[in-house]
Amino acid sequence: MTTQITQNSDNQKFNYFGIIEYCLVIGAWLLIISMMPSPVHAASLIVSPPRIDLEGKPGDTLQQTIKVTNSSDKSITISAKVFDFIVSDNSGTPIQITTAASGRYLASPWFILDRPEFTLAAGQTESLVAVIEIPASALPGGHYAGVYFSPTEKGQLNTTGAIITPQIGSLFGITIAGDIKYDALIKDFSVKNNVSEFGPIDFKAVIENQSDTHIKPQSHIVIKDLLGRQLADLPLSELNIFPFTSRTLTGTWDTVWGLGRYTATLSASYGPGLVASRTLYFWIMPYRLIAAILIILLVVLVLFIVIRRHLLHKQDHSDAEIDELKRKIIEMENRGR
Repeated sequence: MTTQITQNSDNQKFNYFGIIEYCLVIGAWLLIISMMPSPVHAASLIVSPPRIDLEGKPGDTLQQTIKVTNSSDKSITISAKVFDFIVSDNSGTPIQITTAASGRYLASPWFILDRPEFTLAAGQTESLVAVIEIPASALPGGHYAGVYFSPTEKGQLNTTGAIITPQIGSLFGITIAGDIKYDALIKDFSVKNNVSEFGPIDFKAVIENQSDTHIKPQSHIVIKDLLGRQLADLPLSELNIFPFTSRTLTGTWDTVWGLGRYTATLSASYGPGLVASRTLYFWIMPYRLIAAILIILLVVLVLFIVIRRHLLHKQDHSDAEIDELKRKIIEMENRGR
């Protein structure tokens, strides 16, 4: 009896120590989590407008207001900085230039921000003024820079150990007046399938900008049938194309039925009175439907021939019987005489 009481007492002590140890572990984790900085997502900041196109002359001074909204539920101190960017892919993705560089299209040295740092309360919107002083030596054409905003507090560590600091901003495209070269080339204009059984018909176009400034082509595809009748006019998305880069445009002709060869002409208006165009041909041939119709016609033709032969054979048999009757009647008449 004494041994059993001792064992129960030891078990109770073990349970108490286990519970205490478990609580200490949970408490330590909660303490660590509470000491970690809460993340500030890029979605907590809203910048308007995200894209700004300006025009000016050498020596001009321009001003642009940018609105920044804190959509989070806490106060954020924000740093504003100017950066240069370029675009090198056919998706129009801006790439920030982080090293000191000089170039034909850079514009960050022209920018002066009225405040490099400010604090936004939860839900507050603040306006920041960017003054752009265009130098007298600025070359005609496009120049590009951006203003990005990021919280001053450090971001969280990601899985690789790097610190993530969310950034969001406005991209500026500044066109300097003067003798600007405009040129564009349709590098590719193709259809997904040169021969399709049914619609829809998918088109892809690649336009390369060879101008001194960015362009925003107004593009559309005109589709005509074999007789030259216009069947559709498809507008394509208007996309900004950085100098000496390409963008891919897509369009779809939402048709179902068709038969024969069709003509598709892409026209892209990209400058003052300048249009690039390219034409392709494609076929819509519902071969399975045509094969089914031909089989049905063949079956009908075979049935017609069989029935006709049967009727002709029956007619020949009837004619033979009539001739035989006539012969017998004549024989009977001859015998009666």
